[in-house]
Order: sequence, then C-alpha cells, then structure tokens
Amino acid sequence: MAVLFPSNYFLLSFWFFLGFWIIYQAFGAFGAVVNIDKPIESSIELVGVSGLVPVLALAPGPGVASRPAFNLLVRIDNDHILDRHREGGSVKVSYAGVPLAYGSIPSFRLGAREALTVAVNATSEAAGVPEDLLRLMAAEQRMGVAQLEIGMQLGGPGRESYSWSVDL
Repeated sequence: MAVLFPSNYFLLSFWFFLGFWIIYQAFGAFGAVVNIDKPIESSIELVGVSGLVPVLALAPGPGVASRPAFNLLVRIDNDHILDRHREGGSVKVSYAGVPLAYGSIPSFRLGAREALTVAVNATSEAAGVPEDLLRLMAAEQRMGVAQLEIGMQLGGPGRESYSWSVDL
C-alpha cells in the first residue's frame, strides 16, 4: 500500500481540479444550469379585435371615431430551475407608432419549469383613432400588410420588456 506524501496530495488535487475545469469549459453545462438571470420567455396571440374592424370595413368618413379593444393571450414560460415572481405589468397596442390601447397583466408566480397563459383585454380610453390612421389601416389591410405592434413591460420600468408584430 502506497503512502501519500503532502506533495502527492497537491498533485492529486491539481489533476482533480484540472479535470473538472476541462469538463466545465468543454461542455458549459454547469454554466447553463447556474445562469438564473435568463429572461422569461413569452409569446402573444391576438384573439379578437372590437371597435376597429367594422370601421375599417366601412372605409371611414369624416367624424368617424372608434374606441378599439384588443383581446390578447399572453403565454409566459419559465424554463428556470427556480420559481419566478413578477409584480404584474402592462401591455401597449400600437399601429404605425400611435398607441391604440393599453392593458394590464396581474402579478404572478411561476414555479420551476412552469408556463402560464393570461388573458389581457387592452382598451382605449382616448377620444378614438385619428381619421388618417384609420385610412392607413384600411389601405394596408386591403394589401394584407397591416400589423399591430404589441409591447409588454413586466415588473415595472427597467425590468423586462418584450415586443411583437402581429398581423391585423
């Protein structure tokens, strides 16, 4: 049976450390598991539009104002090994850079590797959609290129922001 001297313990520890360092660098698996700062993944689906589509079909004339409302489904995925909590958030629906409607997302807690689907009703509190914007929307919808820009802010200013372009 061999006797290990202090220098042998040093060499054994060195080779042990070197082996783990090589595995860590080569595969990066440990780094991927420990990284908990990865943002939450999300997607959005436009389920319904009201107060806007009939106006587009009528080719609006002077004095026509609409108060649009958008029904959205927001899916939030937590692929982390830890629970995630957010203090709610907000959703803004825009067209050509002009805000049309706003909605809110309630506070939520997601367990490890869980998903959540939230129904959001974004409505307009303003006087309506400008007539020029309605004409632009109608023209782009006839060409099949009309798209809404939807932005979501989770947790408050400076936290997590997401944005999508959705066909109208």
